[in-house]
Amino acid sequence: MLEGGKDLAADRPAGFRLWHAPALLLCLASLFWALNPIVGRAARDLLSPVSIAFWRWAIALAFVAPYAWPHVRKDLPVIRQSWRFLTALGTAGLGLFAYLVYASLQLTTATNNLLLQATMPIMTLIMPAILFRERVRAIHYGCAVMSIAGVAWIMTRGDPANLRFSALNAGDLLALAAVFLYSGYATFLRKAPPLHHLTLLSVLFAVGMASLAVPYAVHLIANGVAIPSPAAVGALLYVGIFPSLASYALFNRAVALIGSARAGIYMNLPAVFGVLMAVPLLGERFQNHHLVGSLLVVSSILVSRWAKK
Repeated sequence: MLEGGKDLAADRPAGFRLWHAPALLLCLASLFWALNPIVGRAARDLLSPVSIAFWRWAIALAFVAPYAWPHVRKDLPVIRQSWRFLTALGTAGLGLFAYLVYASLQLTTATNNLLLQATMPIMTLIMPAILFRERVRAIHYGCAVMSIAGVAWIMTRGDPANLRFSALNAGDLLALAAVFLYSGYATFLRKAPPLHHLTLLSVLFAVGMASLAVPYAVHLIANGVAIPSPAAVGALLYVGIFPSLASYALFNRAVALIGSARAGIYMNLPAVFGVLMAVPLLGERFQNHHLVGSLLVVSSILVSRWAKK
């Protein structure tokens, strides 16, 4: 808003400006998500998939609950009225999704897991069009295709002939299934009841944890209880705070501001950030195909923003 030629938003606190800047919200969420497969892959010998998935949501709930409780009490009537929808959303979009992500990392690399997220923009464009008959502009489809091309260029090392579905292993297919679930979560998030954002987060975290409680209990009965190592505790704290609490809050807010279709365009950023972070963390080289692919992804986001304006 302008007053006397001055942007009043500039006088707001930095946190306020961030909360109203969907591009920044999605970039931060993507950065935290990019590290999630890297941490999950590193901890695959320390924690089972169901263990890390269960504690991911338990830790996130523990951090948000003290702040959310006053809002939860006020929103109890709406929660009771919409419990079926919230249960389905939390079970599929958090519980099962997280389990599939960490199960896939037992069988495929973190890089593959990140790159397979390239299918998410297409899914978040097609699902609303099919389920809700939402009209999607052709330029946004073009942006999604450009973003897909960028990640495919990275995945194939600049040679698209290397991209074959038959080359995908079981871990890759589990990762694709996880992407499908999260795309469904992003699509149906717009149908969430009118709840305070902290209430919505805490309820979804609780449902995600509850949906994994029985499988986790079975795992403990079958394998026994072990004291986690410091490295395992560190991995759980990271996945519980940053890609869970922080990223979900940022992403939910961005969807509320610009919708799931436009937000989906940004979901290739974790793949790009992951490749860039693999250079210092894993000692990989940044090559020409990484540069070209990253530029395509970033360009698709810029074109999407320009199209809105």
